[in-house]
Amino acid sequence: MGFFNKDTPSEKKTEGKNPYLNGADEWFERYGSYIKHAHNWQIIAVVSLLITLVSTAGNVIQATQIKVIPYIVEVDKLGRTSVVSRADSMSVAPQRLVQSVIGTSITDWRTVTADVQLQKNMITRLSFFFAGTAKGILKEWFSKNNPYDVAKSGKLIHVELKSLPLPIGGNTYRIEWLETTRNHSGAEIKSQRYEATVTIQTSIPKSEAVLIHNPGGIYITDIAVSEILNQIN
Repeated sequence: MGFFNKDTPSEKKTEGKNPYLNGADEWFERYGSYIKHAHNWQIIAVVSLLITLVSTAGNVIQATQIKVIPYIVEVDKLGRTSVVSRADSMSVAPQRLVQSVIGTSITDWRTVTADVQLQKNMITRLSFFFAGTAKGILKEWFSKNNPYDVAKSGKLIHVELKSLPLPIGGNTYRIEWLETTRNHSGAEIKSQRYEATVTIQTSIPKSEAVLIHNPGGIYITDIAVSEILNQIN
């Protein structure tokens, strides 16, 4: 039994001298570190590429954002600038600007003209100044009083503001106007005065479209209209 458990001299002599194994060991010793370093550089390259892509995407997003700071400029009757303030930091909108928005919105809303493009422009402007409950009221009104259909029926409506909108408390204003209905020949059909209480809200413009059409961020959020009866025009 002891004979078979011991290595023979010939086995000891040839142990560790396999040329193929020795060659593989030498190849791994010589080139293994190079392969490992190359693999590490590949990982670094992939990570760098991902960082570059994220950075580029961030730059593109930043470039598409509005960098223009809106300013509100109030002009007096002589055309002189009397108030200048930043719209993005303005807590209370200038009263004259609010009055202008309300007056223009009433005119755009109730006017009926034979000029189709002008009518379309007025309706488009309204979409930038009405919000909340007032937007639903406006939609319901147009569903029952389509200005294009009214014009086709031979009626045109001219709106004349009787006074500037006046504050009656908080963010609520009151405005009066006269609506004169005429036919396409200019003959008067009827004339009626109206009044409305309007609630406004200010919000900083967050898109280029709003910045262009409503730089003051003034929105009509609620409106109630009624006829004025038994009054002289």
